[in-house]
Amino acid sequence: MKTRRQLTREESKEVTRMRLIEAAERLFIRKGIDDASVDEISEAAGYSGGAFYSNFDDKEQSLLAVLDHRIPKAVDDVFQQSFDRSARISAVGEWFSNQWRLKDLVALRMEFSRRATRDRAVRKHLAELRRRELETYAGSLSRFLQSRCDGAIDRVAADRPEVVALVLLAVAHGLGSLAIEAEAEWEHTYTEAAKLVFDRMTAPKSLTEDKSQC
Repeated sequence: MKTRRQLTREESKEVTRMRLIEAAERLFIRKGIDDASVDEISEAAGYSGGAFYSNFDDKEQSLLAVLDHRIPKAVDDVFQQSFDRSARISAVGEWFSNQWRLKDLVALRMEFSRRATRDRAVRKHLAELRRRELETYAGSLSRFLQSRCDGAIDRVAADRPEVVALVLLAVAHGLGSLAIEAEAEWEHTYTEAAKLVFDRMTAPKSLTEDKSQC
C-alpha cells in the first residue's frame, strides 16, 4: 500500500487557505457578505476562527481573496493548447463571450463595490483587486494580440493592451449585471453582444480600416 506523502507546513497552510476561500465563496453567494460571519466561514471550512484570522485580517480581505481566486485565467490555458492560430483566436473569443455568465461573481463584485462606497479600507481592497485583474487580462491580451495578425493590429490595441482589457472587463461585468435577472431567451443576445465587442476591439488593423471606409 502506497504511503500518502505528508504535506509540508507551507502546503498545509495553502490547503487551509483554499478551504477557507471556497467556504467563504459559498456563504457569500448564499447569504450575502453582511450575513455570512467569520465563524460560519471557519466552521464550513472545518476550522476554528483562529485559522481564519491567521490567513485574513477581516471578512473583506477574505472576499478579496475569493474574487482574486476567481479572476479568469483561462486565456492562458487556451494559449497552451496545440491547435493552430485561427482556432486559438476563435477559442479566446468564445471564452470571453461567455464571461458574463459568471453571475454569482458579478453579484459579489457589485456588493463589494457598494461596501467600498462606505468604507475606505474596502475601497483600498477593491482597488488592489482591480489592479491585479487588469494586469492579468492585459498580459493575456498582449500575447493574444501579438499572435493574431503578425503586427497588423490596431495601434491602440497593440500598444495599450490594458485599454482593451479595461473595455472588455467593463463589458463582461456590465452584461453580467444586466443578466442577473434576465430571461433565458436573452442569453444568446448577451453572448452576441460580448462577441461583437471582442471582435471589434481585437480586429486586425486592415479590417477596421476597411470597415471605416464603407
